[in-house]
Amino acid sequence: MLRNRNAVLFVYCALAWGGSFVAIKVGLRAVPGAPVFFAALRLLGASVVILPVAAYLAGESDRWIPRSWGDAAVVAFGALFVTGGANALLFAGQQYVTSSVSSVLFSLNPVIAAALAAVVIPKDSLSWNQAVGVLLGILGVVVVAQPSPSQLGSGGVVGELLVFGSALFVAVGSVASQRFPAKIDTVASTAWSLFVGGVLLVPLALLLGEPFTLVHATPTFYAALTYLAVIATAGAYAAYFTLIAEIGATRTTLVSYLVPLVTAAISVAFLGEPITPALVGGFALIVLGFVLVNRRAVARLLA
Repeated sequence: MLRNRNAVLFVYCALAWGGSFVAIKVGLRAVPGAPVFFAALRLLGASVVILPVAAYLAGESDRWIPRSWGDAAVVAFGALFVTGGANALLFAGQQYVTSSVSSVLFSLNPVIAAALAAVVIPKDSLSWNQAVGVLLGILGVVVVAQPSPSQLGSGGVVGELLVFGSALFVAVGSVASQRFPAKIDTVASTAWSLFVGGVLLVPLALLLGEPFTLVHATPTFYAALTYLAVIATAGAYAAYFTLIAEIGATRTTLVSYLVPLVTAAISVAFLGEPITPALVGGFALIVLGFVLVNRRAVARLLA
């Protein structure tokens, strides 16, 4: 029974996050020129849903409230990098690139996290095969982006760099938060990071001169926002951390490599976006890089 539940949660995360890249694109078309404001609405909407859930799961304990410096540090890094910073960059980048390209570039974040952990945490130093895996992941990004001197400064390259920066932010925040002894529950720290990240993005959107109005927003926009906040953020994060507790972080991370497949299928069906050979080849290199970085864990999983 537990195994079936974990399988359902795994598929749910893949479908929810796969659809999120398409929902972002749909929402951006409905409210052009306000990607950071849109990202803020996603995070704030999700926090309204998941904070009460975190409090309920904590029961009579106070583990859902940040009380120590370690708790505050974990929430701060989550807000600045994993939720706030990453979503601002992702939404801004998706103005210029397709949903499929975004999902593939974003799937590099577990490989980047492994490389950063090797630098920051001595016991996590990379072996030769892991180093090759990191290089393959980076090569996969190059294949997807296909940078050339003539394209530097173009919207597509800028968008790809922003999405890559989003993956980098997630990796930095994930590794940095491990350096602090926190007592707060994981779901609760994520909920607070969503809330604080959303609050931080509001003044950033103002500084960028983005319009703070939804007067011309369509029902499609509100549907996309609801999907992002409730299904792809509050629900998916809760399912993701449940999986980590049940089957471990490495196995759960494998969901990242189903997400681009889901995104590709949905984006072709609903947005008519193309799937290019470079996109397929780059994604294959990133997946191979992940397998090499986590070779032992993947071997145990297959066994």
